[in-house]
Amino acid sequence: MRKMSAARSGRVKIGDLPEDLLQRVVSLLSARQTVQTSALSRRWRHLWRSAPLLRIVPDEGFQTVRGLNEFVKHLLLLRDGAAPLDACVINFYCCEFDSYQYPSSDEPDVGLWLRHAVSRGAQLIRVEVYVEDEPVCLPDLPFVSNHLRVLDLRLVEIKDSLVDFSGCPSLEHPKFQGGFINARRISSPSVKHLIIDGSGFNRKFRTRISTPVLLCSKACEGMPLLVTASVNLDHECRDHCANTEFGDCGDPECDDCDVMVSDGDGCVLLQGLSGATTLELTTESRVFMFRRDLMWCPIFSKLKTLLVNEWFMTSNMSGLACLLEHSPIVEKLTLQLSKEPRNFVEIEDSDKPCKQAFLFKNLNIVEIKCQEGDERVKKILKILSQNGIPLAKINVLQTKRRPRHI
Repeated sequence: MRKMSAARSGRVKIGDLPEDLLQRVVSLLSARQTVQTSALSRRWRHLWRSAPLLRIVPDEGFQTVRGLNEFVKHLLLLRDGAAPLDACVINFYCCEFDSYQYPSSDEPDVGLWLRHAVSRGAQLIRVEVYVEDEPVCLPDLPFVSNHLRVLDLRLVEIKDSLVDFSGCPSLEHPKFQGGFINARRISSPSVKHLIIDGSGFNRKFRTRISTPVLLCSKACEGMPLLVTASVNLDHECRDHCANTEFGDCGDPECDDCDVMVSDGDGCVLLQGLSGATTLELTTESRVFMFRRDLMWCPIFSKLKTLLVNEWFMTSNMSGLACLLEHSPIVEKLTLQLSKEPRNFVEIEDSDKPCKQAFLFKNLNIVEIKCQEGDERVKKILKILSQNGIPLAKINVLQTKRRPRHI
């Protein structure tokens, strides 16, 4: 009778919802709050054991990391082993615990929680754990799962085996943000979208990325299906030298040149990007990685749109000439000049064209983006014209300089 009157009035109590919807509601809560719903009624008593989402976050119920570890360990033991787990979210900073003192306090058992999520067929795993100035080191064990599709790891340390995704044939969207990638290779036969944002790398060796079906990357050894790539190497990149263009100055005091020498010969980035149709290559002027890669420059057989910044402005623009020579169907070229020209290497002033003339059979437009009054534009126009690119195909897009406030 009550259910009939509730239906007539248009009101439905939460307890009248079907069990699968109640499990979704429970999944919106933290792990501790989910367990507490068992006290609501007899029907709610075991719902938490089969919730499709496991959300491990600290709340007012935990005073220590050890307390959280003990709670989650028992929670995992008591979960319904037959119930599928769609997603696992681990998100907290250890400084949220009043009694936490690094490094004497316990660390969260993130490795145990991850292994449980993988074994229960989680399709999405997201981890963000911060421990003072040191990232939590995840166990050096590979993920093996036919279900995992999205992996989002933030502020943690990752080692070799963990980024060997050959055992995850469904993984398409890994993301690494912050933290530290201490691995020689990131490999996957299935990844289509890869994001690496603000992560540190081991300075003693290069991390190679091998993802043959990658479609898009914001970060690379083999990516033949790559469509769009944007690569920016900032001042923290150790492949930089203040003395030479290619990091071979021979100065024993120039430690950063040793990175290139110790890694041996071969293309570091451009080979893996050679299948892209749209490419943005930007870097600090002293970073030599792109210029060095041009020694082994691959053919960009699909490239139609190219954007570069000042790193090409050395040796009479020979680097740009090399790129265009190896990009037979490029249609649009954008040269992006910085706001502070004095900070960058100046282009050589010469009446001689480059050794190899620019190939512009398919080149429809060249855009030069700069601030008003940038003297480098005249030199660039001169060299482009000397190498057969008509001025009619060149657009100079200038922005006004902002007045400096004293």
